[in-house]
Amino acid sequence: MLAMLCFLACIMCAKAQIGYQVSLLNTATGEARANETVTVTVSLSNSAGEIFYSETKQSTTNDFGVLSLTIGNADTFKSVDLSKMPFYIEVTANGVMIGKSQMLSVPVAEVAKQMAPINKSLYIGKWRYKSSDEVDFNEDGTATITTYYPEHTETEQYFYKVDGANIYLIGAGEYDDPNIIRMMFKYYNGSLLWDESSSLHVLER
Repeated sequence: MLAMLCFLACIMCAKAQIGYQVSLLNTATGEARANETVTVTVSLSNSAGEIFYSETKQSTTNDFGVLSLTIGNADTFKSVDLSKMPFYIEVTANGVMIGKSQMLSVPVAEVAKQMAPINKSLYIGKWRYKSSDEVDFNEDGTATITTYYPEHTETEQYFYKVDGANIYLIGAGEYDDPNIIRMMFKYYNGSLLWDESSSLHVLER
C-alpha cells in the first residue's frame, strides 16, 4: 500500500526538464518504502484541467523511501499555453495517486522563447482582473492600480520598467526603494499575466 509522506515542492527546472521528489510510506506500518521499484505515471495539466504532458516510467526509491524523478523533454513546454497557468503536477505510483500540487516554476528558457520583447503600444492603457482590480499603464512610465471594493475604491501609484516581455512595478512614494519590485507582469498573446505570490493571474483589456 502506498502513502505520501511529503509531496515535496521540489520542482527544479533545468533546461526543459523538471526534477521532482516524493516520499512513500507503507500505510500499515508507517515505515518508508525503501529500495522499492514502482511504476510511476506523471501528468502535467493547466488551470483548465487539460493535460499537456504525461509519461509513465519505472523508478526505485532510495534508502529513505524517496522517489527522485526527472520529468519532461525538450518539447514539454514548447507549445504550452502560458495564459492557462498555473500548471499542476500529478503523480501516481502503481496506479494509486500519491499527490497533486501546483507547479510554482517552469523551465525559464522554454518560457522565454514564447515571450518576445513587447512594443509599448501593446501594454499602454487599462487592464482588468476579475472586475475588481484595474491596472493602468501610462506613457510617462507611471502606473496606477485601482481596487474596487463594495463600499470604497483604493488607488496606488507606481513607476514601471519594461524588460523584454516583463513589466516590473516599483514604488512611487517618497520612502519607497526604487530597487524593490512590488509586482511583476508578463505580456503574452494579448494578455497580461500577473505574478502574485508565485501564482499567475490573467488580466484582459
